[in-house]
Amino acid sequence: MIKKEAGWLIIHTENKKTETFPLKEGRNLIGRKTSKNIPNIPISDNYVSRHHAVVFVKQNQKYEYEYSIADNAEALGKPSMNGTFINGNTKRVGEELVKLNDGDTIQVGETKLVLKTTQVAIDVQSAVKLVGKTGYQKTVDVRTNRGGLLKTTIRK
Repeated sequence: MIKKEAGWLIIHTENKKTETFPLKEGRNLIGRKTSKNIPNIPISDNYVSRHHAVVFVKQNQKYEYEYSIADNAEALGKPSMNGTFINGNTKRVGEELVKLNDGDTIQVGETKLVLKTTQVAIDVQSAVKLVGKTGYQKTVDVRTNRGGLLKTTIRK
């Protein structure tokens, strides 16, 4: 039995090709693809960890999908190196689940992905069209300072 798509993450980053990734019910790993690591949502970005973040999708009592995200995809107490950010906010997403809504922009590394839900878009084509009509979210500039601590600034 083929599971139907529960939504989509769509790359919406300046000067980057649009790519779409279907979300399934359950755990959806975002990470950098390597020969030994193939995440559900592979991102080609030097600032993305192999196990960067995870998007959880579940159905509520009304059979509607609910979406949440956490950094530290491995759930082993080790957060991603460069953080996960929502809607241009410089505060990192932590290991606790953060609720996501349709249209939220998730930033991993320097890549921004927009969440489109099945409540708003009927298929991937309509999801891409809706995202294409929106502006770009601010990019959190992720750089490591000399002390190895994460330093973030907003790029205009």
